[in-house]
Amino acid sequence: MASQDHLYPSSAFDSVYGPSTPPRSIDSGVISDIKHFSAHVPVEPEPSQPDVSVYLDAYCAMPKGAGPFPVIILPSPLAPMGWRSYWMGLTYPPGPLPGVEQPETMSVEVPIIEDGAGLMPGLARAGYIAFAYSERGLADSKGLIDVAGPRDQRDGSAVIDFVLDNVPEAAPDRIAFAGASYGAGQSLLIAAHDRRVKAVAAMSAWADLAAGLFENNTRHMQAFLALRALFEREPFPPKPDKPTLPHPTYLNPETALTFEGFTSADYQAHMPELLAFAAERSPLADGIFEKLNRSDLAILLCTYWHETLFSNNKVVEFFNKLSEPAKRLIVQVGDHGAGEVTGLAGLGSRPTDAMRWWFDHHLKGLGELDGNTVVVEPMYHPLRAADKFPDWETFVRSPQRFHLRTPGREPGSMGLEPDTHAWEYAFTAGVNTEAEVAAALLKTGQQERLALPLRYQTADITSEHAVYWRSDLFPQRQRISGEVRLHLTVKPANTSVTLVAYLFDVTNGKNDRIVTSAAYTLHNEQANQPTAVDFGFQLTDYDLPPGHSLLLVVDTQDKFLADESAAGAVTVLHPANGSSYVDIPMGDYQAP
Repeated sequence: MASQDHLYPSSAFDSVYGPSTPPRSIDSGVISDIKHFSAHVPVEPEPSQPDVSVYLDAYCAMPKGAGPFPVIILPSPLAPMGWRSYWMGLTYPPGPLPGVEQPETMSVEVPIIEDGAGLMPGLARAGYIAFAYSERGLADSKGLIDVAGPRDQRDGSAVIDFVLDNVPEAAPDRIAFAGASYGAGQSLLIAAHDRRVKAVAAMSAWADLAAGLFENNTRHMQAFLALRALFEREPFPPKPDKPTLPHPTYLNPETALTFEGFTSADYQAHMPELLAFAAERSPLADGIFEKLNRSDLAILLCTYWHETLFSNNKVVEFFNKLSEPAKRLIVQVGDHGAGEVTGLAGLGSRPTDAMRWWFDHHLKGLGELDGNTVVVEPMYHPLRAADKFPDWETFVRSPQRFHLRTPGREPGSMGLEPDTHAWEYAFTAGVNTEAEVAAALLKTGQQERLALPLRYQTADITSEHAVYWRSDLFPQRQRISGEVRLHLTVKPANTSVTLVAYLFDVTNGKNDRIVTSAAYTLHNEQANQPTAVDFGFQLTDYDLPPGHSLLLVVDTQDKFLADESAAGAVTVLHPANGSSYVDIPMGDYQAP
């Protein structure tokens, strides 16, 4: 079993997937109604260390009996617990709910970590062989981190071989992969690599790794730093006054070089290498997608409306591109990992419950498919019944075009009729405003899942550093479902600028909520060059109450992004023969 040689510093992921210092022993007496045991899976050595043996730390939970039993293999999420994320259970004592901000005078309850109370024992009791492992370089597994690259994909096949060679009760024709976050992407990529995989459940999935790190020419720096901190076992967020002690790197040379290029001052020169690196690790990429889009593979995908790590647009694009009928998509309120965490701890959740239903049908032949391939939770209603649709096209609303009229110190209007008068408005770039994607990586989304969305003081957004427009009040309840798209003509005083756009649900400017957001970085050959930009926002499903209006804000900085906005004016132009508008997929609310 794993040793207690190293303890990991706390990170942004701990509140989602478990603490940094989990119990290091498994008490064989904890569970007596199933069989469970540890394993070391030998895999290929590292090319940079050819004489060093590499194994993956793993654990198996399975029914008692002769079998054959279907097999669910679980690559771990990117968390210090590794495979224990599927084994450990969380029990909260009486007291405040986790994730809810408490007054300083009130103590915050800490979860009890229970050994052997998580997802794996539940799967074993349901008649599955659950075999979980930590990927190479992660937690207690040996080797160097490949970020779901070719070696990780071959490791998945090695795990299948190990189970079939060492667990005679395993059914070789009924093998599935399931995982959360890092394990979700691994599951999809391994299924593309190995046709023995017949079903996948990818929770907090990614489809295009490049889009998660570099979307619309904009680096998602907070997401990258969080991922790198977990890979390198460093605390997050970084604390400049407390430098991390030197430690051996856990990244393989290829990954280390790519990461270094992403954060360098001349990162644009390194983008071809990053895109090539990401293409080998993206289910949507050419050469990989075709291997997933096959008739003998059933794919369940789960993502979130406010993903701050991976693009939900690309997950939906991947889902829609799949031509085989055995596919399902669940989109939930919150941020990465927020929905499945209770299910991983054995307490149930929409993603893990759907995973059980998915595998029961495709591995055991139980139950029937209901014909609805899209399941959504409108914001911000995580506790009510989800809405179901036969496909994505049925779910999305037709875009309604709002023309953006002359802005100023007060918001410009958003009208249904085109503005035939030319106008322009200049504001100063390079300064943060009250508008932001979220207050904190992951944690803001956890509060959303408790029906406690972040409230914004939009009245404090200054027109000196942003431009904004506000719609009229909507007398009837509206539903915004799909992709918001913004079209503007901008003239930056510098050659580069990052535009960050936000759509808010507003009432009095003091207690408002975010609907969706997007960023776009513009690089021109010369300064003061007018350029038309058109870009989509993160996909959304928002329930807008009657009597509310929408506020569109565009500024040039957000703490989640590595922006290209130097101080200087940015002018938004509306030529008399041109148009500035936002397309919002919305209409009067109708229950599905």
